[in-house]
Amino acid sequence: MNNKAKKTILSNMTLGLSLAIMFTAQAQTHIAEAPVSDRLAPAQLLPPADSSFDWLQLTSFELLKGEIKNLYDDKLEFESDELDTVFIDWEDVKVLQSHDLISVGFTDLSTKTGLLRLQNGKVYIDGEEFDRNRVMTLISGIQTESNYWSSKISLGANLRSGNTEQVDFSTIGNAHRRTTESRFNLDYLGNYSKSEGLNNINNHRLNAYFDWYLSKQFYLRPVFAEIYLDPIKNIQYKTTLGFGLGYDIVDTPKSNWSISGGPAYTFTKFDNVAIDESEDDGSGALVVETAFDTEITDDIDFNTLYRVQYGNEKSGGYTHHALAGFSIELTDMFDLDLSLVWDHTNKPQADSSGTVPIQNDYQFIVGFGIDI
Repeated sequence: MNNKAKKTILSNMTLGLSLAIMFTAQAQTHIAEAPVSDRLAPAQLLPPADSSFDWLQLTSFELLKGEIKNLYDDKLEFESDELDTVFIDWEDVKVLQSHDLISVGFTDLSTKTGLLRLQNGKVYIDGEEFDRNRVMTLISGIQTESNYWSSKISLGANLRSGNTEQVDFSTIGNAHRRTTESRFNLDYLGNYSKSEGLNNINNHRLNAYFDWYLSKQFYLRPVFAEIYLDPIKNIQYKTTLGFGLGYDIVDTPKSNWSISGGPAYTFTKFDNVAIDESEDDGSGALVVETAFDTEITDDIDFNTLYRVQYGNEKSGGYTHHALAGFSIELTDMFDLDLSLVWDHTNKPQADSSGTVPIQNDYQFIVGFGIDI
């Protein structure tokens, strides 16, 4: 091949390569310069019309598809199709759209059921407009009794054998019913310990109350009650029944602090007494209670309760029950619960032998919690 032919081939190859580079650059420029009108700003993203799923859009413009479960204490529970159950602060919800009936509770304690859509700060139920700030609760579906209830039980145990035979059990239980107008709460705390055949701990405390909301934060407590059994402290049983008022001091998506109290009547049956002493006692009392709980992280909650009772000396005088605990979420259903309990009786009553129980009892309980 002569030099002229070689130059011709080289020129053609150079031209072909140049054309290929120019074509690629033009194609990339064409792709990069898509019309601005075809692009969507994040604020333009909206949930689609859907007859099978609920849709949630956050203030960050993220979209989730799934099912609305409920809204309590400004916390929305939403079961995502991909992320499972998530809890969203109500203030972080931009758009909420249901495909089925939702029961809505308002701050004036009224309720309404229908298809829900929240958008632009307004709530629409079957097309009727409401102020978003009036919404207090949401419940998926028509309001039924099962929607109102939640419960949890925490169990702890310690078994020893060999040189020392010992059995320790502890149980903490709670059942809670909440509607827009009222709430009912039931708490149980029990401890049992037996060492070398001797029963050295055996106490049980059951508390219940019913609240009727007069406003979003102020409530009437028409009845509260407690049953306490602790024969080792010379209390066969002690019952307290009363009524009062309460107020939610703090009520945010992450924290709640309430205070309540009122007059009560208490009756104590002693386990054993001296011959000249009465076996029981009844008197008026004043009960004051405060409870605080907060979400430290997404997986760790802290809660505390302090209940004070002022009665006559025979019933124990000044007594209190204090509890503080951490609940660490292991799964959606199971928790690790750590609780510290302090019970104080200022005037414990002597038994038939003249022995006076110690004023203070302390317990540290490690339990495995199950949300039911």
